[in-house]
Amino acid sequence: MSEYKTIFGKAIKSLSSDPTDAGAEGQIWYNTTTGSFRTILSLGSWSSGGNVGTARYAGAAGTRDANLIMAGAETSNLASALSEEYDGTSWSPGGNLNTGRRRIAGFGTQTAAVGCGGYLSPSPSTNATEEYNGSSWTSVTGFPTNIQFASSAGTQTAGLVFLGATPGTGTANISFSYDGSTWTATPSLSVGRRGAAGTGTQTAALGFGGYLAPGLSASTEEFDGASWTAGGNLGTGRNGLRGSGTSASALGFGGNNVGPTTYDLTEEYNGTSWSTKSAMATAGIDRGGSPASTNSSSALAAAGNTPGGRLSATEEWNVSIYSPVAATWASGGNLSTARYGLGGAGTQTAGLGFGGYTGTANATATEAYDGSSWSGGGNLAIGRNGLTGAGIQTAALAFGGAAPGLSTATEEYDGSSWTGGGSLATAREGLAGLGIQTAGLAFGGSVPAVTSATEEYNGTAWTAGGALNTARRSLAGAGIQTAGLAFGGFTTAATNSTEEYDGSSWTAGGALNTARIGLAGAGTQISALGFGGNTPTASGATEEYNGTSWTTSPVSLATARAYLAGCGLQTAALAFGGAPATTATEEFTGETQALDYKTISDS
Repeated sequence: MSEYKTIFGKAIKSLSSDPTDAGAEGQIWYNTTTGSFRTILSLGSWSSGGNVGTARYAGAAGTRDANLIMAGAETSNLASALSEEYDGTSWSPGGNLNTGRRRIAGFGTQTAAVGCGGYLSPSPSTNATEEYNGSSWTSVTGFPTNIQFASSAGTQTAGLVFLGATPGTGTANISFSYDGSTWTATPSLSVGRRGAAGTGTQTAALGFGGYLAPGLSASTEEFDGASWTAGGNLGTGRNGLRGSGTSASALGFGGNNVGPTTYDLTEEYNGTSWSTKSAMATAGIDRGGSPASTNSSSALAAAGNTPGGRLSATEEWNVSIYSPVAATWASGGNLSTARYGLGGAGTQTAGLGFGGYTGTANATATEAYDGSSWSGGGNLAIGRNGLTGAGIQTAALAFGGAAPGLSTATEEYDGSSWTGGGSLATAREGLAGLGIQTAGLAFGGSVPAVTSATEEYNGTAWTAGGALNTARRSLAGAGIQTAGLAFGGFTTAATNSTEEYDGSSWTAGGALNTARIGLAGAGTQISALGFGGNTPTASGATEEYNGTSWTTSPVSLATARAYLAGCGLQTAALAFGGAPATTATEEFTGETQALDYKTISDS
């Protein structure tokens, strides 16, 4: 038997701690602290992606980072004609199909896809076939028979559609190839079923799982362009699962038991047998898929269906030596003075909180945060609430607010004391601010009506900037003077509107998923965090912005609140204060990656 040194070229080392270098992948060492042999292995896991625009279950084509979902059923259960495109981060609307349907079979790529068959709820199944060119759908030669619940593989000019349910049958055992214009019968599978998964190419396809009356199938069959042969069985037979990859390297995920039980199961196929992998975050059926992916190292599960309703969630499958470490909000040191409607500036480890309302009076108190605790700083000259801030801990701005009348006051902080700065042209409260002490931005607020006024600060004076498109108060901001972000707030009701500033004008950005009032923000124009606010009740909801769209974080503030302050970055933010008057401080750490260490045992 060969020794490890002969195979790897090095002897097993004894180490007091695990190596942190990714180059240790595949090596084995002995950890003297834990008394165990250890290694780093490549493993797969699911992580959250951007939500689809319309919750539903749908057909799919493309890859993980260039995906297309098509048709499906929304909450009404009526057939949908919608399609949406994924760029690896967010979804955007695609062209509508000519024939809306559910239970459609999709194959091809995002810019050259086919949608075949389906169910014309509340009418019967259809043979309608359409091709997508990246912007619009065109009706082409229909499938040889009306069909739904079919499986598929391949490309727009070399596709394969098989199994499913045809009129008068609960399950069908058919298989047809498509060359971009003509359907041709190919050999049948060993047994008919519906709701199976399909992936691969026209000459190297894989079909697995599904429903065959009266039960579930775990069967896998491989197609070589001429015939279907048996492959290894799934560990768990199920219906409505989806597939990704090739016939030699595939992933199967989701599904149900043709009843109330939905599965979060993930299994990987190596061309011979299936093995269980990390489960999905959300169990469901018909969860999109990425059949055009080149192997089992990447996949997408989009939208889907559960007994509780339609899904909008997207999950991405990645194989790496790193495992995701979930984002968290963790408790920080409490403010000395409980308050809300306060201003904030700085970073997570060098933050600044000032002003606000204690519940009985406007506050002048300033506090500085060092990453663990708050300490007193110089008091504001004018105590006020509904003010905002910008800058860093040692060079901050405080401006606007109510004291109790609407204020134009600006104060500048040097790390120990506040001095007067240039006055705002528009007195207001509930405004938002961003930038630095010598290049600040003030926008929105109440005068007392909601305003769209924007002003720019140069370190001495304020001058007019481009007006917001949506006048509002109690909004949040992030970024710098020439690349700013405004989001949320109150118009005549809570709004989810987002706008981006380029130094002269505001343009529309992606809408928040949850409209709210009195939220806080952190980060930059293309990497922002929004948290807290009233919806209309106090919320701890947290959302992340990528410059195009907002994604709801799986973690929320422990203390739901509104009219709080925030500062820092999207990956390292600080939330403090809020209504009702609180001293609560929380620190946000974005999702990170950690080396995936494994202990080697002889079992």
